[in-house]
Amino acid sequence: MTTTEIGAWAEELAWNHLHEHGWQLIERNFFCKGGELDIIARKGSVVAFVEVKYRKSQAMGGAVASLTPKKQRRLIHSAKVFLQRYPSLSHLDCRFDLIAISGSDSPHSQVRIQWIDNAFITSG
Repeated sequence: MTTTEIGAWAEELAWNHLHEHGWQLIERNFFCKGGELDIIARKGSVVAFVEVKYRKSQAMGGAVASLTPKKQRRLIHSAKVFLQRYPSLSHLDCRFDLIAISGSDSPHSQVRIQWIDNAFITSG
């Protein structure tokens, strides 16, 4: 699989996991100048901007360690742009989640899905 195919596969796994837990899809792969949001989902009065990270192994901190401060700033920027485009959602509680997937990149092998809600907090 190419890296693009692996990314799409990981995002599909993440979305299925969210959906199984009662989340509704708002949008996938929201692009704006300066960033991207992998999954935007809603459950009740909460909107989650979900970053999906895949790493084959846990070496070097695995997928969780890849959510750097620079990446967090880009996610915050992208979420602000999204909420400006969809002001009807701006009154809801918003948070940033991380779904870290590790394991083989084969659709038929076992993977580990780690969902961290409120993965980081913004100020302002």
